Amino acid sequence: MVKQIAVFFIPVVLCYALLEMSVLNIPMSYEKIKKQITTQQDDIKVMVLGSSQMQSAVNPEHLDKFTVNYGSTSQHHKEDNFIMQQSMDRFPNLETIVFELSYAHLELPHHGKHFWKNTVYLKYYGVNVFERKTYFKDKLVFLSSPSIYSKAFVDKYIRKVAPAEFNDFGYRLNNHNGGFSRLAYNEEKIAKRNFLIREKESPTIFAQNTPFFYEMIETAQANKKNVVVTCLPLYKTYLNKRNIEILKRRDSVLNDIIIKFPDVKILFTEQDTLTFRARDFINENHLNASGAEKFTKKLNQVLND
Repeated sequence: MVKQIAVFFIPVVLCYALLEMSVLNIPMSYEKIKKQITTQQDDIKVMVLGSSQMQSAVNPEHLDKFTVNYGSTSQHHKEDNFIMQQSMDRFPNLETIVFELSYAHLELPHHGKHFWKNTVYLKYYGVNVFERKTYFKDKLVFLSSPSIYSKAFVDKYIRKVAPAEFNDFGYRLNNHNGGFSRLAYNEEKIAKRNFLIREKESPTIFAQNTPFFYEMIETAQANKKNVVVTCLPLYKTYLNKRNIEILKRRDSVLNDIIIKFPDVKILFTEQDTLTFRARDFINENHLNASGAEKFTKKLNQVLND
């Protein structure tokens, strides 16, 4: 019986081990950020937090102050808070923390304890978001989300998709391919595109998330950090489709921040359709490298004021 179990178990373990090693050979921004925060802790003066929108909008190479951009796919304020609280002391010269407050940010539920990216935070950032003691398996990237990393494996080793190219800050430089580029940035065709946008109202979740966000600002300021709150550029078709009630609630928070936290700087570029045109976007709510250069230079001005 033991022999039969071994015959079955050993190949499975070896298979997972090979998949894990293969996934780790796929270029990822996390590896670049890990190198940055472990070898250049004393240089980091700005910490950027947020979702994939922030990840694609801020390219630290266009900032005067050395910056780590922790923004990543599906990241919410809960993960931002864990990263902030467990990372601030690592950077002795940290001056500023940049938060994201997108259109529907406050009406999205926080992730649970089993969010798949918890492994990424632990393995690459040394941040425990599991809300418990961690174990060896918690650092196994492939096991954290087999579907996502299987696709990445197929793209690299089977489909031979061109690999992502990252600069030393973990920003993806060849991120222009997307819905807009496939339409050759034709605005008439883009106007007919279907896209996902949060339209369902969640006042109850808003009531929970808003004080949580205020507490994040308070934590940053209690640790003597400057705070910048950003509202990122959106393409005009996205702007036109926003739910007015969700927008009113979000804007009420921005107005509240001005009163409650007069030292907080707000960078509002959400409706800047003159600076940010179709060729600056991957899709309706994500900037490409060209758009990121424009936005990051605006952020640079705020950081230097």
